[in-house]
Amino acid sequence: MKVLSIWLLLYSTLNINAQMNKQAEYVKGKCFDGYIFPKEYVGIIPLDSVKEKYTPSKEDILNAENILEEQLAFLNKKLINQGNGCPIVHKKLKKYKRQYIGLINENGEKVVWINFIWAKKEGVLTKWDKEVIIVLDGCSYYWNVKVNLDKQKLFDLSVNGSA
Repeated sequence: MKVLSIWLLLYSTLNINAQMNKQAEYVKGKCFDGYIFPKEYVGIIPLDSVKEKYTPSKEDILNAENILEEQLAFLNKKLINQGNGCPIVHKKLKKYKRQYIGLINENGEKVVWINFIWAKKEGVLTKWDKEVIIVLDGCSYYWNVKVNLDKQKLFDLSVNGSA
């Protein structure tokens, strides 16, 4: 019985450790590249209206990128925190690196949160494959948006301010 208990404890510990160390997966498309974070990722993420997390597939990301490309200019028509030396996000979309986190909302719908980081910012991308990059200020060099895959809708555009 002791051997079984020790074996179960060891197995559980290794299994939890393997889940916690699951790596983000690199994804590249024609006009974008980024990392898909697994549902096991523990870190700063947008948890409002979230029932649970899931790991998006590459197909989910391609779908999200298509919705983003089709709907961003309309959603961004107010150009909040853009211009005056800061990029217009829908005009410079190819210049950003991405981080993707999958969420399931309270209605059971798949939502992909996309975090955008200006590709030419020195030093910011050193750990972008291991942790979600959160930058305060920085205007439109840093922003994020959500894509509801079930409704095929882009929403919650949030562009950093500048101090």
